Amino acid sequence: MKQIQKSQHITADGSPTLYMEHFDEYYHSKHGAIQEALHVYLDKGFAHWCSQNKTIKHCRIFEMGFGTGLNAFLSAEAASSKKVKVYFDSIEAYPLDLTEQKEAGYLSYFSADRKKLFEKIIDSSWEEEKQISPNFYLTKLETRLEDFSFKATYDVIYYDAFGARTQPELWEDSCFPALVAQLNPGGVFVTYSAKGSVRRALERLGLTVTLEPGPPGKREMIRATRPLL
Repeated sequence: MKQIQKSQHITADGSPTLYMEHFDEYYHSKHGAIQEALHVYLDKGFAHWCSQNKTIKHCRIFEMGFGTGLNAFLSAEAASSKKVKVYFDSIEAYPLDLTEQKEAGYLSYFSADRKKLFEKIIDSSWEEEKQISPNFYLTKLETRLEDFSFKATYDVIYYDAFGARTQPELWEDSCFPALVAQLNPGGVFVTYSAKGSVRRALERLGLTVTLEPGPPGKREMIRATRPLL
């Protein structure tokens, strides 16, 4: 995937993303990159967890698919606004290089203050924890999901792999047991997908699964919660 040519695409909400012509695949929804990330991962994921755990001031998030760093950036902003200390671990099998990150267009899209935060996220070194802001600690790891060894448990999981048409192996039943095993009681798993096979796989693993309204251009998405003990 490192050799695949990528180009900037402006999505329907005016925010940019990257497009891979070879796969006819976008890194985010063409209906709105930022709208999708805010809706699926921040609103239905992190913000929902915060609403259910108002007295807890720390949250550990795992992200499958660092991509352009957009979810990490928006989570860092949310951590600051909600005054919750977030430890954010993200894995990526095929990291973008800095040239590709710049081609994605976020450095010119964001205002000066937001640009500074985004730069800290994409410039942070891999394989070690970095404090990005007073409330946000980021660890980026270059690895495939099947090779990753979990060393922590998580309150929120963002499952943001490329779609099943491009990477079907990341939507098979075998992908989810190790992830679900690391989800804390009351923890939340969110993905833009509404695939029935994914919903059934999560239910078999003991999660309570709901189909939530999707972001623009998508009717539904999955949110799953681990029941409290």
